[in-house]
Amino acid sequence: MKLIRTFTLTALLGGGLAAPVHAFDLLDALQAARKHDAAYASAAASNRAGAEKAVQGRALLLPTVSLSGDTTRNNPIEPSAAGYSSNTVGVQLTQTVFDVASYTGYQKGRIASDLAQLQFAASTQQQVIDVAKAYFDVLLADDVLNVTRATKTAYERQLAQAKKSFEVGTATITDTYEAQAGYDSASAQEIVAISDLDLKRNALAQLTGLDPLAIRRLRDKPALSAQDLGPLQDWIARAQQHSLALQVQQQQLALAEKNLTEARGKHLPSVSLNAAYSDHRSNDAASVASGRRDTRGSTIGLNLKLPLYAGGAIDSQVTEAAANLDKAREDLEQTRRQIAQDVRRGWLGVSNGAALVKAQEQLLLSAKSKLDATRLGKEVGVRTNLDLLNAEKDYQDAIRALASARYNFLQARLALAQAAGTLDETLVAEVNRVF
Repeated sequence: MKLIRTFTLTALLGGGLAAPVHAFDLLDALQAARKHDAAYASAAASNRAGAEKAVQGRALLLPTVSLSGDTTRNNPIEPSAAGYSSNTVGVQLTQTVFDVASYTGYQKGRIASDLAQLQFAASTQQQVIDVAKAYFDVLLADDVLNVTRATKTAYERQLAQAKKSFEVGTATITDTYEAQAGYDSASAQEIVAISDLDLKRNALAQLTGLDPLAIRRLRDKPALSAQDLGPLQDWIARAQQHSLALQVQQQQLALAEKNLTEARGKHLPSVSLNAAYSDHRSNDAASVASGRRDTRGSTIGLNLKLPLYAGGAIDSQVTEAAANLDKAREDLEQTRRQIAQDVRRGWLGVSNGAALVKAQEQLLLSAKSKLDATRLGKEVGVRTNLDLLNAEKDYQDAIRALASARYNFLQARLALAQAAGTLDETLVAEVNRVF
């Protein structure tokens, strides 16, 4: 069983301190989700339940001991006969000597416990992805709303100027109509952005229990780089060794193999050792006369069971288990291919994402220069009101595109590590430094 990475976010937050009362960052959100998220609590409970499978499987190979007792009172109908009572206490031990089903059940219990642990580790990593996505979604939705409102303000300003210019005869009614159409469109987009932000905030609150209004934002100029990314093939090879999704499927395959062994074993005989001890006391006339009111005895023997015919059920179970084994093999291969695809997607998201962030940063500078130049051109009469509105819209779009590129890059870093099975607290803390 490979060592599974687990998250020690408590240590990263200073030894288990509670989440901040006011502003919180990504690590704070993750720590809060560990305590608040019902899905994570369910996964933890499932892991604890799965750990008992190994205990239950081991019990199949250990002896079973039972204590029995009975007491009987005999009251004869004949008046001349005397009633009597008898009491018996016994202990019985049964030990499996040969039973394929019992030994396979022991192996299945170990596999099931390992599978539960892997599934919980995968759930832990998935929660990091879910919380990070909810966190980034709130920030992006807030950025989109700010951009939409800034665009609406620009259109509102241009609309006022267009109306004033039309009144004094220095502009046509077309400028007013263009500004009005842009303002109305921005107003509609603002309503959509407000609703979207509310939904994203609610999703984050459901995961963490924190007030989404206290979320920490990105630094003004976060350092986002993919310098140490490494070749794609190295990441794919790493995923083939460490991917939790792949390990889960491998355990499912091992479980399917044991199910087939167990089904085939039902054709084989089973042998068990039985030992018993009993203490019997009776006060009936015969026992009293013979002086043997109290008798003790023990037995020991082997019990052999050989199945001969079960209505075809055993053959059917073997066929079913064999088909499920084939399914598990195909599921493993599908998971292997999907992991390679996920790694490729994450790797491209990081490598191209870093380049895209730089390109969007340059685009924002260019859009700002264009906006400033268009404003100056409008003042001197070489640019129209429509030119200025378009330049303002391009600038706000560049702000939104840059924000989206940054969040996508951070999300891709986490997704790549998850696909490769290397998502740990070190990477989460590194990502958190940009807030």
